[in-house]
Amino acid sequence: MKNNDFKLISDFIKGAISILKALFTVFCSGLKTAYTAQNSENSDASENFLECNYEKCTGCEICTGVCPSNGALIVKSDEQGLKKLTVIDISKCIFCKNCIYNCPYGALNVTKQYKLATNDKKDLKLDCKKIYEAKLKELAKTADIPAFVNEEEI
Repeated sequence: MKNNDFKLISDFIKGAISILKALFTVFCSGLKTAYTAQNSENSDASENFLECNYEKCTGCEICTGVCPSNGALIVKSDEQGLKKLTVIDISKCIFCKNCIYNCPYGALNVTKQYKLATNDKKDLKLDCKKIYEAKLKELAKTADIPAFVNEEEI
């Protein structure tokens, strides 16, 4: 036998071993019980808008690190030089909710809004600061208490 024949036999054995390993992995994963994450906010819809509590966000960038979608979450410095999550791009989000589960400060949540249809892709880029300020104004109007933020600053 030539060296070339030994190489062919060696490659064949390595390929057979890798196929057997793959089959064993598939077989073992079939024996495990499935895990399904429950969506407590809205059980009818699996894809809901994300929202950021701008006050709680510290700009630690853990959410961007665990996000499998490149560019769905954008952290930038604000006017005061503090890093904050400023943009959530829903058009790039795959709704895995990794950012929510891994946020140590609880700054990210899921809304009950799930209708994402729009004619303009720009509508799917959510400005976290504007949304947070609008929520503060809405809370101040409904509670009949003075707003936490001066209207001149907004």
